[in-house]
Amino acid sequence: MGRLRGFLLASSILAAHGASAEPDLTLLRKPGSYVLLLDAEKHPIAGNYWLSEGLKVSTHSRNPGSYPQSLLYSDQDFPPGRVANMYLFLNGKETVTPDIRAVPVGETATVTREYEPVGRLAKKAEVRKLTYRLTTVALVSETMAGAKLLSRIYEIAPTDPANKEMDWGRRVYIETLDLDISREQAARVADIETGTAGSTGDFEGMYASRVLANDAYAKCMAEKRAGQEYKDAVRREHETNDAWMVKEYLATGIPWWEQDDVNANMDALLDVTGLCATK
Repeated sequence: MGRLRGFLLASSILAAHGASAEPDLTLLRKPGSYVLLLDAEKHPIAGNYWLSEGLKVSTHSRNPGSYPQSLLYSDQDFPPGRVANMYLFLNGKETVTPDIRAVPVGETATVTREYEPVGRLAKKAEVRKLTYRLTTVALVSETMAGAKLLSRIYEIAPTDPANKEMDWGRRVYIETLDLDISREQAARVADIETGTAGSTGDFEGMYASRVLANDAYAKCMAEKRAGQEYKDAVRREHETNDAWMVKEYLATGIPWWEQDDVNANMDALLDVTGLCATK
């Protein structure tokens, strides 16, 4: 029980604004639910927001005070089968062999990861293949504040030392939360928070307002999120772009930003990056 706690999580799970005193794991993978890993100051380290049981967006924090990574759509973290990101022109299927979840503790497998572009822009992108070594270090089950977490500690290393394509080294996949994080991120985790958000943009706005560590920005975002104009924008995004991703994306491979009427969908995008000044 102490192995993961010492390596990954602090022993206490505290209350946070908009969250229960302990994480409600029954929310996970339900539409509209989110989970956050928090540091000791309650700043998010990484998080998921589920549009449906089989589709989520995730983000990770960068340097303290910096805006988090843009939202990545995927079916799961370890390993992802589908990935999409509008800002990175990313939309594809990923195939990982062998099954990395089946690598026994203490053993190393040579893994091949292949990315195949899909969607209407697939012909403009390239199939990419990467080979690396994966070692399963430990499988750890731990109960904290009534929440039982199952985690996989593993290491990845390039077969070519010059390869910089992935975040090599020791990592932790928290299977219960479907979050894959680096060793450095794991060492900072002190809390878990679960809750609900109205749309992908609403989740991003909530996350950003917590991670920027700027009182003025957080206050501005809280005021925006409480206003009717913001609530209408959340509802519009939920009913259009989010609904498209749930219904059409996994079935056809076409995300909302590759639709014919992309201008209408851009209008429905809840772009929280410009709502409040970050300085």
